[in-house]
Amino acid sequence: MRKLLVAIVLALALIIVPVVPALADTEQEVTVTAVPAFIAISNAPATWDINDVAEATGKAIAPDTLYYSNPEGDTTIPTVGGAVDGECRFTITNTSTVIIDLTVLFPDHTGGDASTNSETGANGATEFGAYSYFSGQIQGAWVVAKDTGSAAGLEDLAATTNIKWGLIYESQSDAWTSGTPMTSTVTITATAAS
Repeated sequence: MRKLLVAIVLALALIIVPVVPALADTEQEVTVTAVPAFIAISNAPATWDINDVAEATGKAIAPDTLYYSNPEGDTTIPTVGGAVDGECRFTITNTSTVIIDLTVLFPDHTGGDASTNSETGANGATEFGAYSYFSGQIQGAWVVAKDTGSAAGLEDLAATTNIKWGLIYESQSDAWTSGTPMTSTVTITATAAS
């Protein structure tokens, strides 16, 4: 009788306890990665003495003259059909995780005659003109580098993609009244592309 009672209890226990398949997965994991929208650039070199290329004569700038931050020569225009890396003095190292736009501001000079930015790209009396250009850009895509409110000089630069770039400077059309050097601090800014 005892064996029968144990057998009945075991049978009932098996009926009450749900059957779980052997080796079945009852849970899974999902790895979630969040990449921050991070914007960061660095630029080198940090200076440009206009007309400083080794072949330049006199090193001083002349009135009413176009100068390029072109390592091949300060009066050598970059390739009109698309500037190449070797014609660009500066290098942007881009560690951004998003697509960016680059904007160049070229403020008025201080010191000496303190030429002002014409805001048009063309020079005038006491005014200089300025443009930015980027490797691969054709001449028609070069953008006026204003004192304030410049349009983006380069749009949609891919994340973590570096680029070479340069400046164009047209000196004021009239003669200076002083030989004292003038300076300006150009700023290149990265923003998330829209």
